[in-house]
Amino acid sequence: MTLSTVNGSVQNDPAAPCAGLSVVELAVGVSDLGLGLAGGVPGMILADLGADVVRVVGTRPPPLDRDVPWGRAWHRDKRVIATDDRDRIRALLADADVALVYGPENLVEARGLGYRDLSDSNPSLVYARCRPSRTAKGTVEDYGLLVEANAGFCTQLQGHRPGPIFPDVRASGMGTASLLTVSVFALLRRRELTWAGGWAETSLHDGMLGTLGCMIGRSERAAPEIEAYWEKGSTFPNFMYRCADDELIQVWFGGKGMYASLIEVLGDEPSEDGYYTDQMTGKLGERAARWASFFRTRPRDEWIRLLREARVACEPVFGPGEALADPHLAETGLAVPRSEEGHRDVVVGTPISVLPLSAVPRTGDRAPAPAAERTGDLLAGLRVVDFSAFVAGPLAAEILADLGADVIKVEPPGGEAMRAAAYAVAACQRGKRSLALDIGAPEARPVVDRLLASADVVLHNFRVGVSERLGIDEETVARLNPNAVYCHASAFGTGGRRAKSPANDALMQAVTGYERAVGGEGNEPLAATWIPIDMAGGWIAAAGLLAGLYARAAAGQGRRVATSLLGAGMLMQSGVFERDGAIVRGPELDGRQTGYGPGYRIYEGGDGEWFALVVPDEEAWRRLASLPETASLPAVYAPLRGGAHDADARAAEAVLEAAFATAPAAGWADRLRGLGLPAEVIEPLDRDGFRRAVLDDPVNRRLGRVVAYETADWGRFEQLGPLVRYGPAAGGGPRLMLPGIGEHTVEILTEVGVPRDEIDALLAAKVARQLDGAPLSTE
Repeated sequence: MTLSTVNGSVQNDPAAPCAGLSVVELAVGVSDLGLGLAGGVPGMILADLGADVVRVVGTRPPPLDRDVPWGRAWHRDKRVIATDDRDRIRALLADADVALVYGPENLVEARGLGYRDLSDSNPSLVYARCRPSRTAKGTVEDYGLLVEANAGFCTQLQGHRPGPIFPDVRASGMGTASLLTVSVFALLRRRELTWAGGWAETSLHDGMLGTLGCMIGRSERAAPEIEAYWEKGSTFPNFMYRCADDELIQVWFGGKGMYASLIEVLGDEPSEDGYYTDQMTGKLGERAARWASFFRTRPRDEWIRLLREARVACEPVFGPGEALADPHLAETGLAVPRSEEGHRDVVVGTPISVLPLSAVPRTGDRAPAPAAERTGDLLAGLRVVDFSAFVAGPLAAEILADLGADVIKVEPPGGEAMRAAAYAVAACQRGKRSLALDIGAPEARPVVDRLLASADVVLHNFRVGVSERLGIDEETVARLNPNAVYCHASAFGTGGRRAKSPANDALMQAVTGYERAVGGEGNEPLAATWIPIDMAGGWIAAAGLLAGLYARAAAGQGRRVATSLLGAGMLMQSGVFERDGAIVRGPELDGRQTGYGPGYRIYEGGDGEWFALVVPDEEAWRRLASLPETASLPAVYAPLRGGAHDADARAAEAVLEAAFATAPAAGWADRLRGLGLPAEVIEPLDRDGFRRAVLDDPVNRRLGRVVAYETADWGRFEQLGPLVRYGPAAGGGPRLMLPGIGEHTVEILTEVGVPRDEIDALLAAKVARQLDGAPLSTE
């Protein structure tokens, strides 16, 4: 099935960054429900950016997907071929530029469809493989629920009842989609420079970890409040309130002056000490609790008007897909009208824009690659100037550093704002060099110009309009360096009616439907505390930057890249779409937060422990019904609620819940696996237990998912490592260090040609800062 746009496809645009690329998406033995975003979004992004994408599936559609409509959005503009013919599949792959490959080894490598089998006849092939997940516990099939249950992730979000919950947070699918997309663009760029293809591999387990960088870390001697965050998590209030019309509003007031403005609008007593002091003393928590009665006095739309007039950030708490009706999304290309078989659809657009840099004239064809780019790390020899702050922008730059780029972190002499949040520094600044510089000072202007002129990539995530004031805007970069890739990772996009609105992770969880999806049917919404949309925004910005670098390598011209937090958040719900004015959501979480139906959910055993179960097809359903305890299971295969057999699905859940309550969870998991049904016991892990399970897993350490290195302030530090695995000819790996504020200031200024006397003058005037004493960390 292929969807077509109303006004034609971007595939017809020869200027699209992926125009001319042939992509084969091979999905064998896997399902849209099981893989989630991982199985459709990378190919969707490539198609939306101009590639010709062929999706190859088996002749028997996965029965589990029968009532799952998400693929209608994810597989738009793909030509779908249903075949089990190995030779036909090999012929398609022999002519492909890119292969996105999913499925178990017995259906891929054992049939001669692995990278080694294909690279001899197609040495320029870029091959990105999603493998089944492996940890020290063993191998888990490609179902996001099973991967997250096996890892203990189901215990990491407090639900509306005791015990683990089905974590409807898109963690494994979104992370894996990001890893695959980043890998493809990085390998495509290297291919343009070396004419050689390559491979990358990942898994749903890697993808889950890719969203958790701000959640998992362990230090030898960090301050108690730092270690406590990784051990116990955030205790910060969520600031979500129900209004007089019973609608919910999410509020954020971390920007300058917002706290005082919010207090004034609400009519609360003024703060004598300010936001940060109130936060540390507990007064903020007291205010947060009493504000619930304040918000009950007016309807939501009135509160939104009053708060936005006072420049306090707030957003409505929507359900998945509701934001597609917002005109701003249409203005920014995030809500795309389409037609299919007479229906009028609106789907989520790809949140990556890659265009020529300020329409500057082309500067010539691709130059021969420097020696550093011909071998070794994918981005060796590239310089990235990172002006961004907080999480999404810095994470994007860190991903480029992980791939071998030299990333210069430009921050104020006092350090960027998130230095106070050690988890964000740990998750988003590894491998960079720090230049502490007041870029707004007149004395810094020549230095900023030198940095811009020397960069391959310039990145920032300032609010729209700020980069022009600071002189790091697109026009300035294009004038000084027309071959640069310039990226603005914004909040709401660089255009449209809401371009200048402030935002953070919590606001985006609210407006994109994330919080309602996680909360479950009929429940209060729930917010994830590990800033998942900030993390997704970082991965999407990295993918956009790499798409821009690929386009530059292919056409010899600078590129302007735009991504947004809003786009990343919408992408996480991109299986949801509008059809003829109604929202098509597909499977939704139930009120007890157990899952989507009897064949894809978690169950409680008689001992109070839990396990996850997937019933993938009719034969598995029959085997399940063969047990004495489940003999009354409805005869019709009904794994999910909400479809044509909703009543049978609900009846089946009641049967299975009663049956599984008769014996311990681990015993049931063993019996079910003995019948060939995928099942995973959920180990009851608190936050500390979960991070230890990840950090201490020997397979995670061997694969580089976990790294450890020495830091001056924290001693030995462990965290999630670079998650992109690729080859051949990988280099020595990324630099494992966390930069201190201004640790490399003199070094960098010298490199860009600032004379020593001018450096001394900048330091004396405190426009620049060089770290005193020992560095924060060593390699």
